[in-house]
Formats: sequence, structure tokens, C-alpha cells
Amino acid sequence: MDRFRTMESFVRVVRAGSFTIAANQLGMSRALVSRHVSDLEQRLGVRLLNRSTRSLNLTEEGQSYLEFCERLFRDVESKERLIVKTRTEAVGTLKMTAPKSFGVVHLSEAVVAFAGEQPKLRISLILEDVSLRPGEFTEKGLDLALRITSARNASFVEEPIAPLDWIACASPDYLARAGRPTSPADLASHACLVHVNVLPSDHIWRFEGPKGTQSIKVAGAFMSNSALALRKAALAGLGIALVPRYAVAEDLSSGLLTTVLPRYRTTARPLVAVYPRTPAVPQKVRIFVDFLKEWLAARNVNRAAPRP
Repeated sequence: MDRFRTMESFVRVVRAGSFTIAANQLGMSRALVSRHVSDLEQRLGVRLLNRSTRSLNLTEEGQSYLEFCERLFRDVESKERLIVKTRTEAVGTLKMTAPKSFGVVHLSEAVVAFAGEQPKLRISLILEDVSLRPGEFTEKGLDLALRITSARNASFVEEPIAPLDWIACASPDYLARAGRPTSPADLASHACLVHVNVLPSDHIWRFEGPKGTQSIKVAGAFMSNSALALRKAALAGLGIALVPRYAVAEDLSSGLLTTVLPRYRTTARPLVAVYPRTPAVPQKVRIFVDFLKEWLAARNVNRAAPRP
């Protein structure tokens, strides 16, 4: 016999003062409700109700058990309302992770703006350049991850947020020493700064140009999973970097870095929101993803970092 069903029958009988009325309220037969109460008394080993043909009276044990049942039902209803609320309102804590480069340049500004619009929501933003593993959302308590590469996992939902332009660039000093490449094929003889953990074939750079798509395998003495680290290496004259435009936009404007192969372009790569695949997306995740799409669409996501 379902324990909660017997408890509910007991509470209804007491509040209604009648087995018949309680049965009608529960949509059960009077005999079944009576059996529920009898089974409950048998399981507890005490009498809960003194029955007569005209009245029902709680025993001392029955009064104590009634208070316990009502308190338990209130707690259950409160918890259920809270769970439903998380699907309709942005409440609780939203914990997310994002690449350091994009987080420093753009995301932190967006998250601050979002926090100002959602005072009931606590925000936790972790900036780290790591690959998502199965189970990592649970281990780290994450609700959302922003990435510039696919997690390639069917248990995740990947939702495009904004396209990110990528650009090949180098310092004038490096180009003066090593020469300026005129076609993608020339990159094979250059020191290239590789952004690892972005694509399965990190060392293959693809360009669109006058002769269509060209792919070239590159190599160099410096690699990193951080666009900001690759920017510093390029500024130091270590080689040619292929990085998101937002990471070097200011350097390109100032002349500290210069575009390599300006007649060629690389395919934009999407910034994606990754979250666990569940029957219903938590409202706090849905609201933030929609906010971030609109926030970035209203700005040039490939611009330089905003100045304070």
C-alpha cells in the first residue's frame, strides 16, 4: 500500500469528519479509504481514530500523527512549487564556464549587465580553457558552458550564440625577418602559433580565396589553448597566429600586429552555449542564453575589448 496515499486518506478523513466525504473528495470508494486508515494504524501499531456511528475523534497519537502528516505535505508542496518556479523564473544560482580570452574581452561585460537585470539570480562565472568531459557538469555543478568548439557529446545541447571571425596575423618584426606569405601554401615554411583544442585538426588551417578552399598543415614552436597567450606570442615575434579577431582587434588597429594573407579569409566559428540535455531547460539557462544572443547581436562581437 502506498504510504503517502494512506497518509493523505487519513488527513482527509480527519478534516472532513467523515469517511464518505473524504472518499468523494479523493475520488475513491468509502471502503478503500477506510482500508487506508486501517492499514496505517496497523503499520504504526497504534489507534489513530476512535470511530462511532455518529462521530470520529482523534486519539492522542492520532493528533500527533496528523500534525506530522500536515507538516510533511506542506514541505512537499513547498519543494514542488520551488522546482516549478525554477522553470518559470530565473532564481537560484547560474554557474557557467567560458574560455578565458572571450570571458575577459566580452563575456564579463555581458554577465554584469545580465546580473543587473536579474537581481534574484546568483551568478558564478568561471573562466578556464578546458575541454568538457562527460559528467563534468555534475562534478563542477555547472549549468552552462560557453565554447568556441563543439563538445561532440550527444548528452549535451549545443546552441549557437554568435559567429566569431578568425584572422591570421603576425608582428611587423616577424614578417620583416621571415618574409610575408602570399598564399596559404607559404605557411608551411613559417613558424605558426597553433590554437589547440579548438578543432580535431588544430594543425590544419583552411582558407577561402581566389582559388577556392585551400588547406595547409602548419607547425611551430609555440601552441596554446588560450587566444590571449597566442596573442602575446605573436606580439613577441614568435610567428603567425590564427586567432579570434576579438583577441587582436586593438593590436591590428594600432599596428602592433598586421593581417597575414589579406586576400584570404577563414570560416567564422560559432560561439556555442552547451548545457545538459534534459526534458526541460531550466529557465535560468534559457533566459541567459536568450539575453546573450541579443546582447552580442547588438554589438560587434569581433571588436576589441571595451576600455573601462
